[in-house]
Amino acid sequence: MTVFTALTDTQIQSLLSRQQLTLVSSRPISEGIENSNYMLEARRANGIPVALVLTLFERLSAEQLPWFIRLTHALQARGLPVPAPLGGEAALMEMAGKPALLVPKLAGAHVRHASPGQLATLGRALATLHLSPLTTDGAPPGPEQQLQALVATHLPALPEAARSRAGPLLERWWAAPATPVLCHGDLFRDNVLFSGARLTGLLDFYNAGFASAEYDLAITINDWCLGPQRQPNAALQRALLDGYQQLRPLDSAARRRLPLALAIAALRFWLSRLESAAETPVFGPGRKDPAEFEQLFAIRAAAA
Repeated sequence: MTVFTALTDTQIQSLLSRQQLTLVSSRPISEGIENSNYMLEARRANGIPVALVLTLFERLSAEQLPWFIRLTHALQARGLPVPAPLGGEAALMEMAGKPALLVPKLAGAHVRHASPGQLATLGRALATLHLSPLTTDGAPPGPEQQLQALVATHLPALPEAARSRAGPLLERWWAAPATPVLCHGDLFRDNVLFSGARLTGLLDFYNAGFASAEYDLAITINDWCLGPQRQPNAALQRALLDGYQQLRPLDSAARRRLPLALAIAALRFWLSRLESAAETPVFGPGRKDPAEFEQLFAIRAAAA
């Protein structure tokens, strides 16, 4: 399981007690590569069962998290299926010396192979997110700043051919920045839940911030719109973009930038997976494969 900080049931119960909950069972969650996550089954004082997710933050500080708490509550108020932390203003807790949050577990399941209808629904949800206003006050470094940090730290370690491709693409990307919108920054399949055709959950907003809409779209497309051999699938991409543009049409400049955004997004996750692989070993099988995005970057760079 991908867990950095191992917790006992006694430790978890100490957190649940603050919400007048009793732990029934807990298990580590294998998805995710940045935080420690546990699936919890608990009971309220009246005996009603409740399913929760406990997250311990391995990178974000306690000072950075209030912005994310406000974000999830604001998006929930806009009708998006976003789990907001329990506890209101007292949501932020500490366990094993690290900040922690408890959020409700939403219904639904992760989708391995999305249908065109599901992709159109996801596109509409992403458009709603991009249309959502939120103050930048207190916001931690967003997707563009994360990209810059990864490039500065890890680009020199790439093979020479990849560096030669990446350099000019990054210069083009940074030479013409687009108007930023509120972005998820990590809308992979393991951060979305569906129940049949119905979108039931948008999860893990801890890479959210302000960046161009096409960059956030590219991150999403690079995970959801690939064929069995991780080759780009034009029909799936068209379904997602059609759904998106029902609510937020892309202008001609954004459409022109999208192929470049797809290459930059592939590079970003190649670098972040290399960073994750180099960090402290985890309990269990380990990390996601950087080679997946190395291969995708080569494809996207050739088309950019």
